[in-house]
Amino acid sequence: MAEVGIMGLGAPGMSWREVRAAAQLAEELGYSSLTMGEAWGPDALTSLAQLAAVTSRIRLGTSIVPVFGRSPANLAMAALNLDRMSEGRFFLGLGTSGRLVVEDLHGERFTRPLTRLREYIALIRKAARGERLDYDGTFFHTRRFRLRLEPYRPHLPIYIAALSPPSLRLTGELADGWLPIFLVPSRMQAALAELEAGAAAAGRSLADLRISPQVSIYVTDDVAAARDRERQHLAFYIGGMGVFYHQYMHRIGFGAEADRIREAYLAGERAHAAQLVPDEMVDAMTLLGTPRQCREQMERFFAAGVHEIRLVFNEPNQEALLRAMRAMAPKG
Repeated sequence: MAEVGIMGLGAPGMSWREVRAAAQLAEELGYSSLTMGEAWGPDALTSLAQLAAVTSRIRLGTSIVPVFGRSPANLAMAALNLDRMSEGRFFLGLGTSGRLVVEDLHGERFTRPLTRLREYIALIRKAARGERLDYDGTFFHTRRFRLRLEPYRPHLPIYIAALSPPSLRLTGELADGWLPIFLVPSRMQAALAELEAGAAAAGRSLADLRISPQVSIYVTDDVAAARDRERQHLAFYIGGMGVFYHQYMHRIGFGAEADRIREAYLAGERAHAAQLVPDEMVDAMTLLGTPRQCREQMERFFAAGVHEIRLVFNEPNQEALLRAMRAMAPKG
């Protein structure tokens, strides 16, 4: 069944008390999940712990926590505790992040990220099954300890944020779900093929995987202004977040555009880089317009095989956010 969640709940100027109240409203309105990301601001796990305390039905997840910021045992303790606190409503979204964040913020070497991700998942699975954390890998050599924590359930859902072919195959092989960003429904067949190949190698199928992209949404009558705001967001990722998203745009058919955007961004011409983001790119991966128009655009994702859309609201303040949440509510 197609579901609608929310990613990164909040708006400029909102207090944490107001964010908690918005989470309660999201549950009342029938949204399927609330997910929190983690970059170089608030961490995701403490935020979700508080949201677990003020809600009772809505699913909660990380989107994402990077596997270079904590030890696998530390992340397993936090994730299993959150699952216990939320009574089985939690899922763990993992990703590798990128070289800039890993090396310049965390002070870790960004080496063999998918091997590290694989080892993280193996250790977290052991912890969720209540097993001893005996492991001898490339990065982690652990032994003797079993967590003093009774898991709420033996299988904690793990989702992976993946866009490159190797990471997509790893997701198909090991994960319960896929958390893409900048997903273009009409251009996702190549990604699905990689997921399916990874699943088949592990004796699984694509049906074992839940597809849950985060999708930017602008609920507005001024589509042109909304496009201009999203252009800045896309230019930042393509030009300022390493090579990962630039390469991804090449794989989905926006290579020439991404080259021009990145060249301008790296030259310090950020405003010009944003102007170079074409309408076609924005419209392909973003929801823009009235509530009715946004709902119609969401159907493209569901028709392509998406199970859940996690909306990233881009509203200027609390009042506008709550109005947009109500307008796009699954029960509305």
